[in-house]
Amino acid sequence: MPRIALLSLVVVLTCATGALAARGDPQKRIVPADQTRARAMLLRQGDLAPGFTATAPTAGSDAYCGALDGSDLTLTGEAKSPLYAAAGVFASSLAQVYETVADSNAAWRRGTSRAGERCARDALARQFGSRGLGVQSFRRVAFPRIAEKSVAYRLVVAAQGLRVYVDVVVLRQGRAQAAAVFGSALAPFPKDVEVRLARLVEQRARTAMGGSP
Repeated sequence: MPRIALLSLVVVLTCATGALAARGDPQKRIVPADQTRARAMLLRQGDLAPGFTATAPTAGSDAYCGALDGSDLTLTGEAKSPLYAAAGVFASSLAQVYETVADSNAAWRRGTSRAGERCARDALARQFGSRGLGVQSFRRVAFPRIAEKSVAYRLVVAAQGLRVYVDVVVLRQGRAQAAAVFGSALAPFPKDVEVRLARLVEQRARTAMGGSP
C-alpha cells in the first residue's frame, strides 16, 4: 500500500490533515513550483455534488509503518484538500511530488509490496483500535487503470455499530503520487462517482507534471 494511501486513510478517518509522525516521513525540500503542482492535483469542492461542505484541518496522527519508511526519500511538494462531507459520505485527496522519479518509484515499490500492504494493515488496526474502532477488512479492489500506475484499496471499519466503507485510489505520474479517498456509512461510495473523480485527479496530475521530469 503506497505510503500516501496509508496517510490518506488516517487523515480521513481521524478527520485530520496533518502529516504522519516525523518518524519514517520523507525528507522535505519544498520547491515552490512542485508545491504548486501538488495543489493543482487535488479535488475541489466544485467537483462534488451540491451540498458538500469543507471541513477544516485538525491535528495529525501517528501511523508509522516500517515497511513504508521513506526517510531516505525526498519530497519537494505536498498538498492536501479539505475533507468534503455531505449526508454520511465524504471525499478528500492528497498529492505528493518527489525530488526524483527514482524516489517516486522506490516509494511505490515499497508500498505495493506484500510487506508494505501487510504493514499498513497492521498500522491501521492499531490506529483505529486506539480510538475504539475495529478494522473489519482491508484489501485491494478492482478499479480502472489510470495514470502510469494505479491501485485501489477498500477499508471497512466498525464504528458505533455501523460500518464505514473507505476506498482509496492511488496513482503515480512520474515524480508525483496522488490519492483520492471516498467514504460512506452503511454502503460503499458510488463506484461511478469514484471513477469520475479519480480520473479528474489523474488528469490534473498529468497536466501539472507536463514538461517536468
